[in-house]
Amino acid sequence: GARRLDGWFAWVEPDGAGQYCVKQYGVFHWFFALLLVAMAVMALITTFSVAFIFIRRRLKRCARGGSNEAKARRMQQRHAEEAGGDRAAAVTAVIPCYLPNEQDIIEETINWIMHRVESPGALQVLVVYNTPRDLPEVEARLHELQACEAWPQGRRLRVMRVMDSKSKAANLNAALKCIEDPYVVIYDADHHPEAASLLLLFEKMVRKDQDCVQGSYYMRNLSENQFGCSPWSFPCLARIIDAEFFTDWFLMKLVTRTFFLGSGYFSGSNALWRTPVLAAKQFSETAQTEDVDMAIQQLLDGSRIEFCAESRSGELAPMTCAAMWKQRLRWTIGWDETSLKHGGAFADAGRLRCRARCGLVWTFLVRWAMTLLAVGSVYVGVPVTLVWTLTDEHWGKLIANAGTVCFAAGCGPWAFATLEAALRAPDRGWQGAIQVFFVFLVASPFGFASFFVFNLLLQVTSCFKISTGRVKGWEVTARGPPKASKATADEADAVDVAGVASVCASKAGDADSRSMGADVEAGSDAQSTTSSEA
Repeated sequence: GARRLDGWFAWVEPDGAGQYCVKQYGVFHWFFALLLVAMAVMALITTFSVAFIFIRRRLKRCARGGSNEAKARRMQQRHAEEAGGDRAAAVTAVIPCYLPNEQDIIEETINWIMHRVESPGALQVLVVYNTPRDLPEVEARLHELQACEAWPQGRRLRVMRVMDSKSKAANLNAALKCIEDPYVVIYDADHHPEAASLLLLFEKMVRKDQDCVQGSYYMRNLSENQFGCSPWSFPCLARIIDAEFFTDWFLMKLVTRTFFLGSGYFSGSNALWRTPVLAAKQFSETAQTEDVDMAIQQLLDGSRIEFCAESRSGELAPMTCAAMWKQRLRWTIGWDETSLKHGGAFADAGRLRCRARCGLVWTFLVRWAMTLLAVGSVYVGVPVTLVWTLTDEHWGKLIANAGTVCFAAGCGPWAFATLEAALRAPDRGWQGAIQVFFVFLVASPFGFASFFVFNLLLQVTSCFKISTGRVKGWEVTARGPPKASKATADEADAVDVAGVASVCASKAGDADSRSMGADVEAGSDAQSTTSSEA
């Protein structure tokens, strides 16, 4: 009898005597219904968008009849054969570095890029660093490497200390003034790009006539801290972050680019730029996330930016929950500060089309409303529905059906993310096979709920710090010396670091004279460690 009495906007309440009373929706029911309907619509849009990205990627591969990597190598060959082509496609790889924190990994990164990364033209590596105190041994070693002429393919290394720098942004601004090559790629000091990553960025930039192409990241220290259970560590933290990054880069960022923003955006590292475009703007030395600030500046100026998820670079994951919290809190504060700083410009007249402006509003401002919507519908609704199950009798057809659609549609990105990881597993061998399992966990409704709680805490903390003026200086993500492992042993075989070191050592006599001109001495070297940027 109860099932015949319920309706779309009414619920049934037993009176304890075997009778049923039909009650119309009240204020709470309508509020809950609107939240669930909004979430159901967003879940459906997300699922259809992810499905479109997944299917389109497969169709493009079939239509092209060849990989982008093969096309990139053919383009590299053409530039090599053309007169002056090597210089026309010349690239400067900039590695900003906060030396005390990254002194144990910077040389490894230099050797990796010099030996492993293929370039469409001549390649020069520019290490631009700041340090609050002199580090004679480390700095002498860097200048020794700069003086070396044994790098493959005639590649050159330049080392530049920015004496008055207290941030990564200041390092980058100083570097851009010294670059003469037509293209510049930025790598963080812990990044190890894949061999063809730069070729893929260049091929897409030329093919689609872009000003910037942003590659993706993955975690390369997956074997560390897999089973840590101390209060400040979490089992398999690096693998969980790796799975999160995979889902974001290969699906969710492309959803934003295709359906909302109409463009990619700069994310800081593993990004290839046309030098004049990047040098026309200044990195903000006060922003917590100078890359997001630069991204908005460039988008507002009409710069064309694309994503290239296939161009991958491995970075080091934070190894403790405390380090991850500090890093993500800086990211969250940076996004919030930059959104507030530039939000008013999203509606101003300029070079952007209407779609691009709406996309900026959606990407940088509407996310706060979406957070509140998710809190209300999930973390208020779930406890209530544990007491009164989500059935027509308890909630009426509108709420019950909206809740069912939310859950069913939410499983769509989960399925497509897992399938994408499975199809790409051969790219990383047995690590790719393990990644499929972690993508399955992270992209699941349980994984989504867990990350949402974490991100909600970050958002609340960020809003509190910004509103109370308690945002402190930039906090460095802790780095440690590289640990010996089978992977690093294999890399040592492929990258003859010892051989390069011995050749460079023989030229150490003129290292100082070669390197003095590369130093930028624009001020005092009294710097604050807590406000310096890696």
